[in-house]
Amino acid sequence: MARIIGSQFYYQVFITVYVTLSIWSLSAAKTSKPHIIFILADDLGWNDVGWHNRYMRTPTLNRLAKQGVILNSSYVHPTCTPSRSSILTGVYPFRFGLQNGVIRPAEAKHLPLNYPTLPEKLRDAGYATHMIGKWHLGFCNRQYTPTQRGFDSFLGFYTGAQDYYKHTRENGYDFRFNESVYHPPKKQYSTKTYADRAVEVIRENRKSDKPLFMYLSFQSVHTPLQVPKKFQSIYRNVKNRERKIYNGMVTAMDSAIGTVIAALKKYKYLQNSIIVFTTDNGGAAHVAGNNLPLRGSKTTLWEGGTRAVSFVLAKKYQKRKKYIHDGLFHAVDWFPTLLAAAGVKTKGMAIDGTNQWPMLKGKPSRRKEFIYNIDSSSGSTVAAMRYGDYKLIQGSPGKYNDWYRVPKGPTKCTKFKEMQDEEEEDFFKYGSLNQAVKKVKSYFSWMFGRVTGYNWKKNRYKKLQKHCLREERKLMRKYIFPNYQLFDIKNDPTERNNIIIEKIDVFQKMKRRLNNYVSEEIEPQSRKKYPRSSPNMYGGAWSSGWC
Repeated sequence: MARIIGSQFYYQVFITVYVTLSIWSLSAAKTSKPHIIFILADDLGWNDVGWHNRYMRTPTLNRLAKQGVILNSSYVHPTCTPSRSSILTGVYPFRFGLQNGVIRPAEAKHLPLNYPTLPEKLRDAGYATHMIGKWHLGFCNRQYTPTQRGFDSFLGFYTGAQDYYKHTRENGYDFRFNESVYHPPKKQYSTKTYADRAVEVIRENRKSDKPLFMYLSFQSVHTPLQVPKKFQSIYRNVKNRERKIYNGMVTAMDSAIGTVIAALKKYKYLQNSIIVFTTDNGGAAHVAGNNLPLRGSKTTLWEGGTRAVSFVLAKKYQKRKKYIHDGLFHAVDWFPTLLAAAGVKTKGMAIDGTNQWPMLKGKPSRRKEFIYNIDSSSGSTVAAMRYGDYKLIQGSPGKYNDWYRVPKGPTKCTKFKEMQDEEEEDFFKYGSLNQAVKKVKSYFSWMFGRVTGYNWKKNRYKKLQKHCLREERKLMRKYIFPNYQLFDIKNDPTERNNIIIEKIDVFQKMKRRLNNYVSEEIEPQSRKKYPRSSPNMYGGAWSSGWC
C-alpha cells in the first residue's frame, strides 16, 4: 500500500514538473523572437557622427556602432519619402509612384495599400508594433496613416518637417497620438518627447509576452535648425552659427538614443534585441550638414546624398562583432532581412529586397547591384544604379554637386538655402529669416510697413534670394554633365573621375541593365495640391479625410 502511495506521489510530482516546464517552454517560445528596434535619423550626414568625425559628440552611437557591425556601404534614396517607402516595403519607389521627391502636406500621394508593410508582417507574426516620430508616407485618407498600416500605436507627425517645439507646419498643427491630435508638454523639444514615449513603450510591452518592433523615426536633424541651449553650448568653438546648432541637434539625438538604450537594458530587452540605426538620406550639406569626403548633398544621386550612416547591433545573434562590413546593402533589404530575423518567410513576395540576415551575422553581402533612383517625371530620365564597384549615373545627379565643406564663419546664403530647398524647407521662408532679426528692428520694420505698406520681410527675402541664386548659378555652370557618367566607387569614392571611355564594356552592360529597370518605372503619383487639405477645415490641424 505504501509503495502504491509513494508511486502516486512521484507520479504527481512528475506531472506537475512536466506541466510547469511545458508552460515555461511555451512562454519562452513566444518571447524567443528578437525585439527589433529600428532607429531612423533624418538628413544625417556621412561626416556627422563620431566614428567618421572626431569633433562630433555622439558617445551613444559610437559605442553601439563599435560593438556591432558598421555597414560601410549601406545605401538609401536621395530624399525622405522614397527611402521610408523602401524600408517599410522592400520595394523600389519607382514601382509605386513615389520616386519624384517627397510628399508635401497638400498632396494626395501615399504608400499604396497593395504593398504589405514591415509592421503588418511582424504583427501577423505575433509582434507588438509601435511607431514614434516622422511618418511622411501620406495621410490624405485615414487608411494611409500609421495605425492603419500595421502599427499598434503611433506618436508623432504625418508631414515631412515641423517646428521642434510648436509642432507646426505652414499654417497647421501636426502632432498625434494614434489618430487623435495630441499636445505634448509645452516647450518640450520633440527629440525628448520621442525618447520618453520609447521608454514608455518598452516598459508597457514588458507586461506582455510579445516581442517588440519599435520604429523610432526621429525628426532630427532635419531643418528647422533648433536645439536646446545646453546641446548647442557643447560646440562653443564652432564659429558658424547654423553648424553649431546642427551639431547640437546631432548630440541631442544621441542623448535621446542613450535614454532608449538604458530602458532596453533596465527592462532586460537589450540582450535579445536587434538595434538598427540608419539615416534616410545624406546630410543637407548645402545648409549645415556635412558629407565629406563624399560628393553632393541630400536630393542628389551623388554618394553624399545616398550613402547612409548605418550600423546594426544584435548581441545575441552576431557571430562577428566590432567590425566594419563593406558589402553592399540597400534600404529595400531591411524588409526581408528583419522578417528573416523574426522567422518570417518572404519567399514568393514581389519585392526588390534581399535577405541580408546572414550578412549581419558576418557573412558576405548577397547583393551585387541596386538602384539609387529612377525618375522620368521631368521629361528626361534621371537615374543611377550600382553594379559591384561601379556606379552609372544617367542625366544630372541633382542640384548640389560640390564637395561641401563646413563654413568657418557665418555665411550669407545658408539661411536662404535652408528656406528655399524645393523639397521641403520652403515653408520656413519668412519665419526662419525673422528669427535672425533683433526684436527692436522687427518692431520698427513692422511699424514702417503699417504706415507705408512696405513688406520688409518679403523684400529682404527677395534681395537675399537674388544674391544667392546668382551664386548658385555660378556653381551650377561649373558642372556640365554628359548624358552618362561611370565611376569606380571602390577606387574613387569621392566621384571625381568619369571612366566611361576606359570601361566602355562595363558601361554598355550597365546601361542595358539600367534600361531594363527604367522600362519598369510607373508614372509618379500626382503632385496636385488639394484645397480641402487646409488645416483651417479641421480645427487648425493637418488631418486625413480629404482624398
